[in-house]
Amino acid sequence: MGISDKIEEMYRKRENVHISYTQPLNPCHEKVAELICKYSNDNDKLLDIGCGVGHTLSEVNKRKPSLNLFAADIDDTTLAITKENVPLEESFKITTVEDLFDQGLNFDVIIMSHVLEHTRRPLDVLEGLVEMVKPKGIVILAVPNPVRLQVFVGNIIKKHYVNRGHVYAWDRSHWINFLENIAGLNVIEYSQDFFPLPLRSKLRFVIGPIEQFLARVFPWLAFSNIAVIQVDEK
Repeated sequence: MGISDKIEEMYRKRENVHISYTQPLNPCHEKVAELICKYSNDNDKLLDIGCGVGHTLSEVNKRKPSLNLFAADIDDTTLAITKENVPLEESFKITTVEDLFDQGLNFDVIIMSHVLEHTRRPLDVLEGLVEMVKPKGIVILAVPNPVRLQVFVGNIIKKHYVNRGHVYAWDRSHWINFLENIAGLNVIEYSQDFFPLPLRSKLRFVIGPIEQFLARVFPWLAFSNIAVIQVDEK
């Protein structure tokens, strides 16, 4: 076994706490759904890579039921839960995002929320996503922001406060640089979801609007960095 194989094996064994069968709906799901509805057209084919239990697709279906929905995930149970809650055209069980690239798939919109940071070669993954999107189609990406308040506090009270499945992290400035200057993508909108505050789980309906307002005022401290990418003519 070579060094690259050993690294791959170590990566596979790392804990990925994003696989949660009881994950609640959160503002990131709602913001991504909002952006999908803003930039998609009726009857577009939409693929959610790393769909989890289907919160984003469910929100999309409520807001724009004309879209044709597809889902991909590494976990059989999350896919099963998504199928129960969302009218899917098709689902894909994958081991890595790269599994999708050689299947001749083509979509109008692809979303990948809190997945890119788990990939070992994010630039290659972005190139693969672009190839699966029709000309003038849309890719919507969301990644966790490593400079949000939760991470600052976590680093103080807990050593190595990080999801052990995360390979990369981008603050807002590095996110913009990565997408535009490194990947050379056509980003038509940067967005953000919310600024997490204490007691949000108990006072969500009171705190939620405040969190979203603060995220607009201080986007570099929001929970997620989000980008809407338009694919150029090929």
